[in-house]
Order: sequence, then C-alpha cells, then structure tokens
Amino acid sequence: MSGIAGCLALAEGTRPDADWAVRAARRIAHRGPDDEGLFSDASIALAARRLAVLDPSAAGHQPMRSADGRYWMAFNGEIYNHAELAQRLKARGVAPRGGSDSEILLETYAAEGKDALRRLRGMYAFAIWDTRSGELFCARDPFGMKPLYYTLAEGGRQLRFASERKALAGPGEVPVIDPDALRRYLSFQYIPAPATMTPPVRSLPAGHFMTARPGGPVDVFRYWRPVLRPARSPSAETPERILAVLRDSVGAHLRSDVPLGAFLSGGVDSAAICALAAESRPGMLTFTAGFAWPGYNEIEQAQETAMTLGLKSVPYLITPSEFAARLPQIIWHLDDPMADAAAIGLWFVAREARRHVKVVLSGEGADELFGGYGVYYQPGVVRAAPRLPGWGRSSAAAVAARLPSGQRGRGLLQRIATPLRSRYIGNATVFGTEDVDRLTRYGGGTVFDVTTPLFDQAADAELDDVATMQLVDISTWLPGDILVKADRATMAHGLELRAPFLDREVMAVASRLARAEKTAAGTTKFALREALGDVLPQTVVERSKLGFPVPVGHWFRGELSGYAEQVIREARTEEWLDKRAVLDVLRRFRAGDPGVPWRQLWTLVVFSLWHQVYVERVFDPVALGWQS
Repeated sequence: MSGIAGCLALAEGTRPDADWAVRAARRIAHRGPDDEGLFSDASIALAARRLAVLDPSAAGHQPMRSADGRYWMAFNGEIYNHAELAQRLKARGVAPRGGSDSEILLETYAAEGKDALRRLRGMYAFAIWDTRSGELFCARDPFGMKPLYYTLAEGGRQLRFASERKALAGPGEVPVIDPDALRRYLSFQYIPAPATMTPPVRSLPAGHFMTARPGGPVDVFRYWRPVLRPARSPSAETPERILAVLRDSVGAHLRSDVPLGAFLSGGVDSAAICALAAESRPGMLTFTAGFAWPGYNEIEQAQETAMTLGLKSVPYLITPSEFAARLPQIIWHLDDPMADAAAIGLWFVAREARRHVKVVLSGEGADELFGGYGVYYQPGVVRAAPRLPGWGRSSAAAVAARLPSGQRGRGLLQRIATPLRSRYIGNATVFGTEDVDRLTRYGGGTVFDVTTPLFDQAADAELDDVATMQLVDISTWLPGDILVKADRATMAHGLELRAPFLDREVMAVASRLARAEKTAAGTTKFALREALGDVLPQTVVERSKLGFPVPVGHWFRGELSGYAEQVIREARTEEWLDKRAVLDVLRRFRAGDPGVPWRQLWTLVVFSLWHQVYVERVFDPVALGWQS
C-alpha cells in the first residue's frame, strides 16, 4: 500500500521532472509514512511513499525493479492472492526475493504482461515502466478501490500521474473549474469518472488501464466491466454459496504482517465481516464512531455485536464543534467536492483505528452487490408502469406536479410517470435538472450522459429493474462515492482499508442472484441475510442499515446554523453559482420546507468550503499541519 506519483516525458528532447515527482509524492505522504523512493531515467520518474503491510522489510521498497531488470513499478494496493501467484511463479522458475505482494505483482506482469490483470485478486493502482520497449503501463482495479489521476502538463510535453488529485493540483493551483463537473456534482453528490472538478486532470476509471510512450499517444482502455446475470428463480443452495465465498474472501483479506482490526457499525454488513474474521482472529479490535444525537449513534449496537462475537470494541463520539473544526481538513483530503456526509464519521473512526492498528476490514460493497438499498424495492404499481398506456403515465405526472414538494405520494406518482432510465442516476440523487439550472451560472450536459450507456447495457442483457439499478450503482456510485470516501478517509491517517465484499469471487456469486434473493419479504439483501443466519445473532441479521449516519440536518438547524451560512456567504463562488439561489435554499431549509432536504444544503456547503480550500486557498495545508 502506498501513494505513487510519476512523470513521463512525451515530447522529443524533453526529460522527466524528477523533482516534481518527489514533491508530488510528498504531498500525499500520509498515504505512505513508512518509506519513500524514486527511480528515474531519461524518460520517466517514478516516486512512491510506502505503507508497509506485507513484508515490512526493505525487500518491499518502492519503486521496485523486476528480477530481470527490465521493469520498474510503483504500486498502491494489496494483492490478496499473492501467495497463490507466487506458486505459479516458482513453477516458472522465478523465486521471489522477499515476501511482499508488490514483488509478486511485478514478476507476474513481467511473465504475462497485460494478461496479468486477469489473475489479480485485490485492490490496486500501479504504474509499470518497461525499460526495453519504452512503454508505461498503468492500471486500476475493477471496482475502483484504489485511485489514479493523470494530466498532460507543460503543453502536453509531459504525462503526470498520482494517487491523489491534490498531488497534481493542490490548493491555490486550481485555475479553472469544469462547469459540467459542477452540475453533475450537484446531482450525484460526487463527480463521476473520468471527469474531475479541475481540468485538465482526469481520473483513470475503474477497470481501465492506460498506456503511453515517449513520442506516442496516451491511450486508455477498458479491461473489465460489471456483468450481472440474475437467475430466473431462487436456489436453495444460494445461502451456502454466499457464506462459502465470503468466508474465503475474508480469509484472503486477513493476510497481514502488521496489526489488523475492523470497522463495525450497527448494521449487518460490517458485522458479517467481523463474524467471519473472528473465526480465525478471536479478540480482534473493532472500531465505531457515533454522534450525540438520538438515532445517530451506533456505538451501543456495535458494542453489543462485538461482545457477542468475542471481539473488542473501541468507540469514538464526535461532537458538533469537532465536526466543524475538522471539516476543511476532511474536504482537503477528499480532493474533489464529495457530499456524502458518512465520510465525516469514517474520517474520525479511521483516525481512532490508526492509533491501534495499520489495517482494517470493512463492509463496503455489500449493498451494491447483494441489493441492499431501499430504492431497489420497486412497488408493484411502479414495476407495472411501463405497461400503462401513455395517458395513464401522463395523468400520474400531472397529479404529481400539482402536489407540493414533500407531499406523501408525490414521489410514487413521479416514479410511475417516469421510466427508470429517465429518473435513476443512483440511490443518492440530490438536485434535479431544474434546480441545477437555477443554481449554476453555466448550462451544460445532462446527468443522463453518464447513465444512458449503462441503461443500454442493461437493456441488451435484459436485466430487471433491480439488476439495472445495481449496474448503475456498481459502475458510478460505488467508485465515485463509496470507495472515494473509504480510500481518502483511511489513507488520510496511513490506514489501509480492505473490503472483502468487493472481491471477484464474491462478485461471481452475487451477479447470479435472482431478484427475489435481493429484495423479498419486506427486506433487502434477503439471500445475504439468510446466509449469515448461522454466524450472526438474528437481531443483527435483521437490523436495518445505518452506516455511520451524521446529524447534519439537525446541526444546520441548531448549533451549526450560523456556520453553514457563514461558509456560503464568505466563499467567492459567484462565478459558478447564483448566490441568491444558494441562499434561498438555506432560507427554505431553515423554514422547514419539506422540498429542501438537508442533503441539498450540505452539498452546497461542501462545494463552498471546497472552493475556499482549493481555489481561494483560505486554508494553508502545510501551515495547518495537514500536509508535511
């Protein structure tokens, strides 16, 4: 695990900027506090900051050279099947020099080239330089657990890349904002790859690789896409298959040469990981964060679960004042604005966990793979809507339009009136198109530019509505929101997060689940809950999802009301947002307008604070101790 950075000279007569690569890596030193390294030649400079987890000895130092001397690699991630891959290498006559998964990845690539991607079980973003052919090869894991950003610099004469966007464009170095990215942020609450808020920086999308060479083009290719093949009907063997593959995945994710623990909320996902881990790691530490507000504190539930499983629980209670004090730093760590409030609790619990361990297991991915979001449940009348005559859908739309925002039944009528592909962009939509038009200074593309290809893919595969929404979320929401906050919140403290649900073998089982094995009997993740009946108490199996909820809405009507207004008024965002429209959202929220949920105000506050951090540089990361 590490933070990586690099610079490839593209134009003839140009040399790589090794000093820049070192500076870029040091900007993200929080990702790798244990070691640093640099390799450079006439064409490339590779820099790395190491978080030593597997074989912490000098044998894992990066950048790493292959045994035959041909390849150099900078790698961020973990390869969980490295022991099995090592056996394949030994059969080929390649004897590993150390015990790091980095070496196994590099030697597997040296033996098999790009085909090595088919063998990897893990999370990764890496760059490999071929000294013989003069080709740079960069790849990102299928789910997008580890990030990689890149840009053309010096008038296109250099390709620069790094694990975090701030290494390419930090505070005060953001000259322009992408108005389309801003519009999508207001709708999605994050910015879908490959765009970023700060062009020309791009994000290498999940499941893609990039190639480049001096004097040649920079090309990006897709090597993996999520494929769902739901069975027509449930199988009695499904729970057994799920439990077996999860037990195997957790076992692989437990491989570590440093102290390891787990995040534990009040829900079933993290509890499942902890229960299976406890089979071989009794007494393992678990970590939970909560807030002193009714309904927003999972500490007691998590402690009960931990005690039942024979695990130790370490809680952390977050106060409103601490929340406000740390918010600019958290937004700095997130790189681009991302308005998932759960990132706040995750940042604090990660900070607490790092005081005890270096690696944590977590439950990310269960909802997307096993059908855990409430929005996946489509009432029968909504599922039947496509078969209604046109006048029936238009009547539902007309009635919905006459109802005030927040009125009970309005949302159901809108779902009846609108086809799924014209209303679903993910389970966390914030602002609709009309609201975005009112808030922003620039027109632009529609959010459906992002999702339409996914709906086309779903239609070609004849997926039902639940599988279609899963496909959208696995392709957009998961890498753009869930895994961004998981990576940044933990790596901010030099803590490695592992997600056993996001495993290729688990995906193979989950992709075959029938609709009734996902949403059935008035619950979500039906088959997963059935599978866990033998390893968890029934009260935990049946518990509804919380996931580090944050009482932002209550605070913005209470002790942090003035803070929200101050951030919005002081941020110099007039070039991008209509400040009067933004302040109207604040006014309506304070007045209790049901058409203005707290998430809308939060999305605007986060962007305003991000603007202060990265564009205005109101905050100095070095002076404040955020950056070394």
